[in-house]
Amino acid sequence: MDRNMHFSIPYLPLRLRLECCEAASLPQYLGSALHGVLGWTLLSHRQAYQYIYENRRLGGAAQDIVNPYIIDPPGFHGQYKPGDELCFQIILIGEAMKYSGELIRALIEGGTFGLGAERKKFVLTEIMQGKQMTDIWKKGQMSLPERAQPETLTEDETLPECSHCSIALRTPLRIRRKGALVMDLDFPAIIRNITRRMSELTARYGGFVNQEEIQRLQELTLKVQRTSSGLYLCKIDRYSSRHEEKMDWSGLMGAMTFEGDLVPFIPWLNAAEVLHIGRNVTLGYGKIDVIFC
Repeated sequence: MDRNMHFSIPYLPLRLRLECCEAASLPQYLGSALHGVLGWTLLSHRQAYQYIYENRRLGGAAQDIVNPYIIDPPGFHGQYKPGDELCFQIILIGEAMKYSGELIRALIEGGTFGLGAERKKFVLTEIMQGKQMTDIWKKGQMSLPERAQPETLTEDETLPECSHCSIALRTPLRIRRKGALVMDLDFPAIIRNITRRMSELTARYGGFVNQEEIQRLQELTLKVQRTSSGLYLCKIDRYSSRHEEKMDWSGLMGAMTFEGDLVPFIPWLNAAEVLHIGRNVTLGYGKIDVIFC
């Protein structure tokens, strides 16, 4: 490993394409529903299920153990009719990639998935390498799991200069401070969440993060100012079968703009577009899009 790098995190994005078989009215936010469906599908592959879905239990049930996967749900849709496509992504991080073959087989064996309260029928039609869009499996064709090749997040992409950026929250962002949901964000808080998440992922699942660079970044964040904010609270209620009641899963959405010397932060913000920030990222929360200018 080149220790001159600021970070290196291996990951595997798998893009799934489903086809709707009957008219369906689904929750606007599908992260929780897809999380449940994937869990049930993977249950027959016990070792993979335990590592991917029960990692917190393997780690002593600590509340804040970071998980080795992310579900990227589709955008807000709601109504589906027969023939409509539903596309989403599951990202395996670090050591979890060794179970990619079992995950792919479980998905193919499952084939049909029930979504929503009425378990409306959707069939799997395609699995692709998320970023490269390479076919791994297509309905009616042979599975080629060996095509699922790991990718690596590094600081390769940067700009010679950059003084402005916008950060859009594409899915609800949940950050708690002293037990309360944070309702406002500044640049230091964003970078602190990114670097903490990357540190926890690499410590548990492999990869590398330069802690000295993280300390330097935290000092530099104080020189970046927020110039506008259009954040708002997106209200989401989710039924918890464990608690047998509706739970409040609301989070921040909207966009912010920042000004300052942003060059040192570009690779980390690019990585956050893949890894998300905040809590509940396994359900797709905390997805951001960043535009530099």
